[in-house]
Amino acid sequence: MNDCHLSLIESDHFICESNHVWNERKNVYQIQDKKNMMKFTSNLFFLSNWEPNFHCSHARRIGKMGDGGKWVCDPYRLKSRLDCLIYSAGSKRDFSFENDMKKTMPHCEIHTFDKNLYTCPQNICIFHQITFGNGTHPNDSKTWATIIQELNHVQRKIDILKIDIEGGEYVFFPLLMQASTHSLPQQIFVEIHPNKPNKIHE
Repeated sequence: MNDCHLSLIESDHFICESNHVWNERKNVYQIQDKKNMMKFTSNLFFLSNWEPNFHCSHARRIGKMGDGGKWVCDPYRLKSRLDCLIYSAGSKRDFSFENDMKKTMPHCEIHTFDKNLYTCPQNICIFHQITFGNGTHPNDSKTWATIIQELNHVQRKIDILKIDIEGGEYVFFPLLMQASTHSLPQQIFVEIHPNKPNKIHE
């Protein structure tokens, strides 16, 4: 019998693998993480100090190649999540990620956000003209806590947050990281924009 009790608890019920394999995975993470502790106050931070420390066994590219698509960690695991919930922020009229995710996981509920008004492809996603931010910057932006409350998702697990908000991540993420553990997305795919070199390393 495969005892995956430890991995289930520590991965928020996402991964089920033997304690031996899970402990080895954590060991790899801890070794690599020590090498990622340096701080650079420049946009060379990710070039010099960003190495993978956790690997998914069945990662899959969802969406188009290049800008817009993302590598999703073991999307097959979402098949058992009947109330699968996905957020995609920063559409710019590119719905390739949503289209591909819906083909892969047709039961998932997908919400797409952008500061401009667009229309989701039929039966693919639900569009919201909302700007992600800290509530004051950018103007008329909303915080993570406000967004999930307005959409009545406070008690639901958000499986994926895909976010590309053209530099707005610098004011959005500090508040997201202060949110309760329950409300944090299980996977986050973010595009970092190096327009603030003195902030990117934070």
